[in-house]
Amino acid sequence: MAHKATPDPAPLSATTNLGSSNLEVRNTEVLLELRRVLDSPEFAGSERGRTLLAYLVENALNGGIERLKERTIGIEIFGRDASYDTGQDAIVRVSANSVRKRLQAYYSRVPSGSGIRIVLPAGAYAPEFQRVVEEAATAAEAVAAPVSVPARPAGSGRSNAALYAALAVLLVSCAVLGYQNWRYRSAGPAPVRLDVLPWSAFAGRADTGIVLTDANFTLHKFFNHKEMSLAEYSSLDWLYDLKARAPGLLPLSAVPYTSVASAVTAAKIGTMLDRSGVTSFVRSARNMQVDDFKEDRPMILLGSAPSNPWVELLDDRLNFHVGVDTARGMQVMLNRAPRPGEQASYAPTAQNQSAGIAYAIVALTPNLANKGPMLLIAGTNANATQAAGEFLTDLPLLRSELARLGILTGRKARRMELLLRVDCMNSGASRSEVIAHRLTP
Repeated sequence: MAHKATPDPAPLSATTNLGSSNLEVRNTEVLLELRRVLDSPEFAGSERGRTLLAYLVENALNGGIERLKERTIGIEIFGRDASYDTGQDAIVRVSANSVRKRLQAYYSRVPSGSGIRIVLPAGAYAPEFQRVVEEAATAAEAVAAPVSVPARPAGSGRSNAALYAALAVLLVSCAVLGYQNWRYRSAGPAPVRLDVLPWSAFAGRADTGIVLTDANFTLHKFFNHKEMSLAEYSSLDWLYDLKARAPGLLPLSAVPYTSVASAVTAAKIGTMLDRSGVTSFVRSARNMQVDDFKEDRPMILLGSAPSNPWVELLDDRLNFHVGVDTARGMQVMLNRAPRPGEQASYAPTAQNQSAGIAYAIVALTPNLANKGPMLLIAGTNANATQAAGEFLTDLPLLRSELARLGILTGRKARRMELLLRVDCMNSGASRSEVIAHRLTP
């Protein structure tokens, strides 16, 4: 068999034009290749590298070439001040060089074949996309046909900056989910006993579904500036509206992306359940139907209603629930029947990734047909949701907190609600504490 040479990167100025009919195909292929690269072992240990590569590719695809400059990357990705000295602070150059080496290592391992390759030329921050085509004749060499990056009208990239950043986060989220599953499942098995609420309700069950948040649903609300009912969401008509309003999102709208918090939490719960002998599967909220919540199998819902519309099914069953304070434009934790010492509402001081106080709920309740348990894990922000998942999967901590509340190991209950207060740092949550609870035998 003839040796298949790896093609050299072609300069961006030498790229060939693709017709507009091929643009969406090109974008889809590049995004799929990006996901494969981010899921690879070469990038598994570098969150900085994954974030930077996703940012570079997204801006290249969406006409943001003017953003691919050292100072701009330093400000937007690494949080540097606008006046920082690029001569003294080489974080962008060092990180780009690391990405470049990881890409080279990846493609030296992955066999040549038809598809797209992502190349980051030396001394540049604009990635190039090469189409690798296998020759059918006797030469049998892989040659690269560079793919063009069409420019957009001036100003369009800036006006959509928030959207591009969001899309980059979505791609990284999928990579995190794949990496977490690979890392946890590749570790040695350690038996786990589900003898504490709420997990005792899942012990001995055959299958458990973990329902992820839907980031495309959040994007749709971003464009429309309005809420959507569960009936509207489950009809999937909103997907066609999303495609009509943002044609550039066509390749992304067909893929059920989720958030980093949802991905990491699902991986941790799935690993714990697997090690207890309970099989689990992960689904996007988009792929669920109401009948799925009437079967014998348990279901775990991640995220609050603004990111996972199926949480609406539980609204009238819960004392604690995440609501939206429209006047302040923020999610708050509501308490329908406050007991002495409790508040009617809890307003977080931490928004998005900022430091401060956030709140989360862990709620166990029977499903719609009273056949199996449903578990909700939701916070007033993504950090709080992830913190609640970490609290639940830290079984020694969970047992300790429940013992403090007088809920002993082995106790049974049809319904349980825990209200958590979460101390958030800029990089995540540092501590979770149960500040209120409800228990129904």
